[in-house]
Amino acid sequence: MTTHAPTPIPPLREPDAELQALFSAISDVILVLDADGRYVKIAPSSPSLLYRPAPELIGRTLHEVFDQDNADKFLGYIHRALAARETVQAEYSLQIAGREVWFAAAISPMDDRHVVLVARDISDRKRAEQDLRETLSLLNATFESTADGILVVDPEGRIVSFNRRFAELWRIPDSVLETRDAAETRSFVLEQVKDPDTFLAKIDELYHRPEASSFDVLLFKDGRIFERYSQPQRIAGKTAGRVWVFRDVTDRRRAEQIQLATYRISEAAHAAGNLHDLFAAIHEIVGGLMPAKNFYIALYDPAAELLSFPYFVDEYDTDFPAKRMGKGLTEYVLRTGQALLATPELHQELEQRGEVELIGPASIDWLGVPLKAGDRTIGVLVAQTYTPGVRYGEREKHILQFVSTQIAMAIERKRAEEGLLENERRYRLLFQANPEAMWVYDCETLRFLAVNAAAVQRYGYSEQEFLAMTLRDIRLASELARFEERLLNDTGTFTGFRHRRKDGTLIDVDIESQPISFAGRPARLVLARDVTARRQLEEQLRQAQKMEAVGQLAGGIAHDFNNLLTAILGCTQLLLHATPREDERREDIEEIKNAGLRAAELTRQLLAFSRRQVLAPKLLDMNAVVATMDKMLRRLIGEDVALMTELAADLGPVSADPGQLEQVLLNLAVNARDAMPQGGRLTIATANVLLTEEYAERHHRLPPGQYVLLAVSDTGVGMDEATQKHLFEPFFTTKEVGKGTGLGLATVYGIVKQSGGYIWVYSEPGHGTTVKVYLPRVAGAAEPLPAAEAVPEPRRGTETVLLVEDAAPVRTLARKSLESCGYRVLDAADGRAALELSARHAGGIDILVTDVVMPGMSGRELAERLAPLRPAMRVLYTSGYTDDAMVHQGVLRSGVAFLQKPFMPESLTRKVREVLDG
Repeated sequence: MTTHAPTPIPPLREPDAELQALFSAISDVILVLDADGRYVKIAPSSPSLLYRPAPELIGRTLHEVFDQDNADKFLGYIHRALAARETVQAEYSLQIAGREVWFAAAISPMDDRHVVLVARDISDRKRAEQDLRETLSLLNATFESTADGILVVDPEGRIVSFNRRFAELWRIPDSVLETRDAAETRSFVLEQVKDPDTFLAKIDELYHRPEASSFDVLLFKDGRIFERYSQPQRIAGKTAGRVWVFRDVTDRRRAEQIQLATYRISEAAHAAGNLHDLFAAIHEIVGGLMPAKNFYIALYDPAAELLSFPYFVDEYDTDFPAKRMGKGLTEYVLRTGQALLATPELHQELEQRGEVELIGPASIDWLGVPLKAGDRTIGVLVAQTYTPGVRYGEREKHILQFVSTQIAMAIERKRAEEGLLENERRYRLLFQANPEAMWVYDCETLRFLAVNAAAVQRYGYSEQEFLAMTLRDIRLASELARFEERLLNDTGTFTGFRHRRKDGTLIDVDIESQPISFAGRPARLVLARDVTARRQLEEQLRQAQKMEAVGQLAGGIAHDFNNLLTAILGCTQLLLHATPREDERREDIEEIKNAGLRAAELTRQLLAFSRRQVLAPKLLDMNAVVATMDKMLRRLIGEDVALMTELAADLGPVSADPGQLEQVLLNLAVNARDAMPQGGRLTIATANVLLTEEYAERHHRLPPGQYVLLAVSDTGVGMDEATQKHLFEPFFTTKEVGKGTGLGLATVYGIVKQSGGYIWVYSEPGHGTTVKVYLPRVAGAAEPLPAAEAVPEPRRGTETVLLVEDAAPVRTLARKSLESCGYRVLDAADGRAALELSARHAGGIDILVTDVVMPGMSGRELAERLAPLRPAMRVLYTSGYTDDAMVHQGVLRSGVAFLQKPFMPESLTRKVREVLDG
């Protein structure tokens, strides 16, 4: 590159000095360059802006100062100015003193060869422009990258700008947006929103209020949700348009709705009265999240292997019966444990694979999700649609899946609550409806916490009174120590306790106690079984068993005694017949006879007590029996005892032996007289009584029905409870020694029982005694009582008698008695011997006289075996008592002749004659 020495600057003339002073006041760079780009002049202004000092530039060309590119660029500006003869504007930058300086230059032609270049430092402006560009770039990037859709319009609503997100949110084609046609853009928008009128009304309102801001929510037909914000656009303090911001909050709102739905489901589980109410609430909640017009809940019971549908709403199917597992879509979800969105295409595919079958009306979309409690699938939640315009997708599937867990938990909780309520209902039913008294008491204070109705009824206290009491208040003071000891046992059954009722009466109880928690406190649940009646029955049973055992013993003894007494009395009678009246030994024989008769009376009473005596019942009028006995009873009880009778006018008949009934009345009157040593009143009453089942069970423990009552009451000393327990035992007496045998009431007891009746005694010390005899009332008319007849002398006979008796003394006596009256007697010691004797006897036998109870063969069996052989033979049975079939419970069968042991010889011969003549 060729360089030239700088040309010396000539001294300034006066005008040049003025021009230089003017240039010095100017901050621009002023240069004069020729057509070759040589520096001709440099004004002395802003030397700091020169690329090089002025002396180094004068005379040099641009190519000598700058690089090729810059020199060519600047030289081009000069040539353009010279060629066009006009000013050329240019901007460029230079590195001066280590910094970049921007210039705005005006190159103007001075003549054909020279131009003047005026360059102004625009570095500050360039930096401001750069900053502005960077700011605008950042703003634009932000404008485009925001998740919100932004639309800027002018005051007339014309589109100024928008970002890409706006176009995406509103799904407006680019071809429409590029035209900036607000009307066409608005039509695309209005087709999508649910309420276009409200949408437009808000826009019009804001255009009439340019300074107003707004916020609202837009709902779309497809379920989307936008938040819409609007702010006025201000430039230099003036409103220049409006900025609309649209934010898609569909997912957020749906998440909030789903979250709220789970909360509402939880609330519904607590508020619902039952599972059906809960399911209805769930349906409503799910319907708020998605289309769920057709909706059902299926629950599976693995124990019963049944799929039930406790809740269903369906447009077409109204029958959802419980069923076994099949191949429906519901069962498919149960088996797989996975959610299923069955579109028509997928349904068809599953059918072709044989995994499902079409059940019920075909839906367009079927959506089912499993209801899981832990790792168990308890059921399926299903929504389905039959409407072509309503379809399900992943969103609806996600919604059902999200709420299904909460629904399953709610179902399980409600099931548990219903189970708890059912258990509580059963407990209350068992507690309140239990016929036995039950209560709950506090383990620490022993205070009653709850009582059932049976306890209130049985103890007589009200519920409020019970709750103010403790267990000690119903117990006897004498049993408190034992009670306190038993409290140390946790559980168990305790017997032998007595409780006091409100009226002071005592009841026997068996206690069953179990520990429980009641209102958060340790407590005990108690069942107090009233065993008073059972104890009484047990005591009665023990007494009856004892009486039965004594009766069996007494009956056996009486039988043997009767045989002995028959021989004693019979022989005594024969001896009396053979002894002259003036014989001094006759008195001794009479004493023997009287002792025998007293012994016979005792055995008769023993037989009566043991119910082994033979009765001859008749239909009797009890009033007639009392009337017949009236005179005798008055003589018997004495003048200091007043006898009163209260006899029912329409008294029904009873079936009883007249003599035995008189014995009952006699014994009761004697006992009453002995209970009134200072005199008193004896009352005999009769009445018809109808005992209901409840009354009979509660009071007398006898079968319900119609009875005739015989009541004998006295005003005597009465008896305590201990005495009453032994009242009917034989040989039990409260009288002095020698004043009684103790068989009076025992005889009464036996006669009443053998007659099918019941006897009941009520007595208190100092308040007298009442004995009530209940005999069953029977149909028919009462027979008149037999009149007393004179005993005729026994008549003689010549007939043949077959006498069978296992007791040798009795057999000998009977044979002698019969032979003394002219009868021919064939005697045998037992039935087999009698058969042999009958077989050997060629003549006739007119009458068989046989003991009933004999070893080997009974008298009845003997008579039955002889009857075909000797059909004309009569039969007379004798016995101290009999268990034979000729009597039923001691009552003679019709047509049976019987003679009670012990008997006198005259009684035997008279009875034989009576049977033969009959």
